[in-house]
This record gives sequence, structure tokens and C-alpha cells, in this order.
Amino acid sequence: MSASQTKRVPLVVSGVVKRFGPRVVLDDQALRVEPGEAVVLRGPNGAGKSTLIGCICGTVIPDAGTITIAGHDLQREPLVARARLRALPQEVEVPAGLTGRELLAFFADVHRDPTGLERAAAFTELGDALDRLATTYSVGMRRLLAFATLLPGESTLWVLDEPFAGVDEHGRARMLEELRGARRKGVGVLLAAHDRDAPEIAALGAREVGLERAPEA
Repeated sequence: MSASQTKRVPLVVSGVVKRFGPRVVLDDQALRVEPGEAVVLRGPNGAGKSTLIGCICGTVIPDAGTITIAGHDLQREPLVARARLRALPQEVEVPAGLTGRELLAFFADVHRDPTGLERAAAFTELGDALDRLATTYSVGMRRLLAFATLLPGESTLWVLDEPFAGVDEHGRARMLEELRGARRKGVGVLLAAHDRDAPEIAALGAREVGLERAPEA
């Protein structure tokens, strides 16, 4: 594969190892997400789904291995690699003192997208609630707001940890529409999901990758 082709690959994980004390959570983990592909991580609790996502997003430091986003090594080029990444964590926390609109404006400004605020705000369908403090939102509203922060700017990889949790049927449908739209643009999508999300995963056409719980030391 040529260098230019490698740069177009959203995600390559190779030989990733992560230990927490004596326990090995990820052991020589490999994963690849192609342009426009959706991949869902499946496995029991403790299998390492959230740990792997943390390693890819840069919030968990692996003990060994490499992670490449759009051809950029996450360890050697962290800022460039993460600029091509959009992430939705499992636990959504919103900054105190910011309205929903101000949070979306921040992301649109960071990603240098003049129309990003308008598009992200339209996705949420929160209306006047966008001008309230985001800390007053319900769980579902917060998750829709956090999902909307993925939309501004150009990206190569979306990583989402249980994105549909706490979201009603209408919100899930809108999220799926955006995920499918991102795929059509060549964005790679990586998700962790539960069995209850099977209809959404099927509708997205995601390839499943199974993770097994590592044996106890």
C-alpha cells in the first residue's frame, strides 16, 4: 500500500497492549477501519471495549503497540492525529457555565467551520433550550448535544462509546442519519454498543469485531 493510500485509512491499531496492575486488558490488539466503514466493538463487560476506545482517543496510554489515525501516529503526532478524530465518550460531561449554543460555537471555532454552529444546532432540535446552561439538560439532551459536536469541520474518524444510551427513538434516528452521511463522505466510524442497540447497528451496516475478556493473572 502506498503512503498516500495509508493516509486515507481512518484507523490502524497494531499490537496494542494495556495493563492495569497485573491485569492485562488488551493483549496484542489489532484493528483496522477503512474509509466509509462502520465497525462495532462487541464483547462482555471487562473485555476492553472502552479501554481500546480510550487508547484510540488518547485518554488512555497503551503500554505497547501503535495507533495510526489518517496516517498519523498518535504517539508521535498527537495533535495532527487527534485533529482528524471526533469522539463521543460513554459518560457525557458538559462544562459548567456554558449554554448548549456556546459549547457548539466553541467546537465550530476550534475546527474552523463558519457554518458548523448552524448545522450542529439544527441537528439537536433543542430550539430555545440551546440558550440554557447545558448542565440543566436531561441525559438524552446532553448526549444529542455531545453528538452534535462531532459535526463541525472535516474529520477522518468518528469514535463513539455507547452513543445511543439515553436517547429516544427520534434522536436515535437522527444520529443514524448523520452516521450514514459521514460514511458516505468516507469517514470511518468505530462504535462500542450493547445488545439493545442491535437495530441501530444493523441499520448502520456495521461490521462486528469481538473482544474477549482477558483471563485473570
